[in-house]
Amino acid sequence: MAAAFWLISDLDDTIKISHTKSKLITVYRGLFRSSAFAGMPELYREMLGDRKDSFFIVSSSPPAIKKKIEYFLTKNHFNAATLVLRDWRQEKSVIRFKMKRIFQLIEQAPCQVILVGDDTQYDPEVFRHAKKKFKDKVSAIYVRSIEGRKLPKGCVPFFTAFDVACAELAAGRLRSDQVLKVGEAVLLAEKNSRLIPRFSLKPPLSFIPFLSAVDLPLQEIWKKIQARIESMPKRKVK
Repeated sequence: MAAAFWLISDLDDTIKISHTKSKLITVYRGLFRSSAFAGMPELYREMLGDRKDSFFIVSSSPPAIKKKIEYFLTKNHFNAATLVLRDWRQEKSVIRFKMKRIFQLIEQAPCQVILVGDDTQYDPEVFRHAKKKFKDKVSAIYVRSIEGRKLPKGCVPFFTAFDVACAELAAGRLRSDQVLKVGEAVLLAEKNSRLIPRFSLKPPLSFIPFLSAVDLPLQEIWKKIQARIESMPKRKVK
C-alpha cells in the first residue's frame, strides 16, 4: 500500500538509542554503539515499501561519522537513506541547521512528507514551523516522547514504533498485517532498553495508540506490549 511520500527522520533518540541528554554518553554511543529502537526498522520498511530515494535522515551529527551512521542503518536493516549531516564548523546552530535543511527537503519533495523526531531537542519546534510553512505538504508529524514535553499542535507523540504504525493504519497508509509485523518486532526486543530505555519517560497508564475496535490481533499485540512496558522498573516522575 506504500503511498508516495518522503519520510524525513531524525536519528539520535528517534531511531537510534543515543541519550542526547548526556553529551558524554551520546558521543560514546555515536562512536561505539549501534542500537536501534525496537520495531523502528520494520516500521520504516513497511511505510516506505520498495520505493527508492524517499527516506531522508537529517541529523546534527557531523559528516565525520557518516560511515558509522551508514553502518548503523545497514546493521539494523533500515532502508537506504540520504544523510543530511551538520558541518559543525560552518553551521553552529542546531535548530537553524535543521530548519534550513528540512525546509529545503520539503520544498524539493514532489509529494507529501512525513516528519519523525523526538522531544529531546528542537524537533517539535522545527516541525511546527514546517507545518505552518508547508501545511499542504506535511501529512503527519510523529515525535518520540523521551522527556514528555508538551508538544505543539499537530505533533503526535509516540513511545514505540507500534504507536506510529497504528496512526499510519488510521491514516490509510498501512494495512493491519503491516502494523502486526511492527508490533511483533517490538515484542521481539531482547532487552527492555531497546523498547524504552531507562533515560526515557514511560507512557502513562492512560496512553493508548489508535486501535480499531474490531481489530482483535492488534489489540492482543498492544496488550502484550503494554504488559511488558508496565513490568519495567518505576522511574522518577518528570
